[in-house]
Amino acid sequence: MFRSSMIAGAFALAAFASPALADATSSREVQSAVDAYLATAKADTSLVGGAGQAGYDGGFWIRGGSFLMKINLTLQTRWEGFDWDDTAVEPRPGGDLSGFSLPRATLKFSGDATCDVHYYAELEFGHAGNFAQNNTSRDDSVLDDLLPGGVIIGGPNKTLDFVDYGTLREGWIEYETSPYAIFRMGLVKTPTTRQLMTPPEMQQFVDISMASAFIGQTMPGYSDRNRDYGFLLHGAFGCDGEWQYMIGVTNGDGPVHRNVLDGETSDCFAYSARVNWDIKGHLGYEEGALRSHECEWAASLGAWAHYYTDHDNENPFFKYADRLTWGVDAAFAWGGFSFTAAYNAMSWDDANNNNNISGFSWLAQAGYLFPGTAWEIAARYSYYEMTFEDQGDFMHGGSEIAVGVNYYIDGHADKVTLDVAMISPEGDDDSNALADTYAGYNTTFDSDAILIRLQWQLAL
Repeated sequence: MFRSSMIAGAFALAAFASPALADATSSREVQSAVDAYLATAKADTSLVGGAGQAGYDGGFWIRGGSFLMKINLTLQTRWEGFDWDDTAVEPRPGGDLSGFSLPRATLKFSGDATCDVHYYAELEFGHAGNFAQNNTSRDDSVLDDLLPGGVIIGGPNKTLDFVDYGTLREGWIEYETSPYAIFRMGLVKTPTTRQLMTPPEMQQFVDISMASAFIGQTMPGYSDRNRDYGFLLHGAFGCDGEWQYMIGVTNGDGPVHRNVLDGETSDCFAYSARVNWDIKGHLGYEEGALRSHECEWAASLGAWAHYYTDHDNENPFFKYADRLTWGVDAAFAWGGFSFTAAYNAMSWDDANNNNNISGFSWLAQAGYLFPGTAWEIAARYSYYEMTFEDQGDFMHGGSEIAVGVNYYIDGHADKVTLDVAMISPEGDDDSNALADTYAGYNTTFDSDAILIRLQWQLAL
């Protein structure tokens, strides 16, 4: 009964979306240097004469001489409902859950300084919270119940930090020597799987898949995306920039640590890299739906890896594990049809055989934008699995089958998305320990569950 009422309520709310006509094929693109939102509209007439100018072009901008500042705002407001099939493992005392939220209220500053210097800062004031504040366990000792020995999926303070990440989500300065070599330093987004590289404003669904959420949580710095302090070297090669690369060297401890002052951090760096080949068109690192045009096709392939020697103690030296994560992915678009797929794998190898873990995830996602309309439908399947080799190959995992509908009032700048995800735990004890506070996935233990999300997004 609850599930049918949630579905009916969600579609009723969606019916109030304005029926204004829009051409979603002209959806705004992502600025390659800063992953910020751009529009196809022309810049406004100058508002201020003389040395300074201001206006709007995919974001409010102010220019003075060689200095430019662009300001973007993202608001994502949602109604969500979460229904468990098994009453015995429903959250306590709430039971099945539903309610309104504002997961993202994101303010972005980007622009140019002198001498080919660029900058970016992303501030997050949204309503997501963190795993410890949003678990749906019936037990008080949720951390002891999720996985054997109370282990989530990381060493102390390494992966799932049960603290807020603060207001600054990302911030860096970069120097562009040429299109082939751009040096970026600060709190940077690390190379990872294609779906995690796609800005949240541009997602085909309300948010990332269960497969992407899982692989993101096995690496340092995961909040809504993976970020860490360090530097990034990136650029593009080829006749038309069809080859792109990223190489990162970061702390490996995530954005909440200042390593020179934090005695729990190690001195080992994390190393990451990604290479991308645009076979045709310019899909870049993102999902296939972002560059689709009528009567044209585009395709892209990518591969990435992240390596970190994670140790708990320096004197005496005690290594937690050698952590390797990697993946391959692809995107394709032709007319209104789009497709994205990815395979990811992770392994933690401990010489003491205390923390030997392996896992993988994969996803396939397809969508179709009806020609001449503002409507798009999408479907995806994603799966993840993790095995604790030093605990008798204990395995847990989960799968997701999801369908979604987008209505583009004004491209991705103003859109309404309704999606439904069917979640099934799989494993030796049928446990699903995944939790992602942005995407809405949470612990379902041995129960199937259904997650319904209705989101209205405004991105200026």
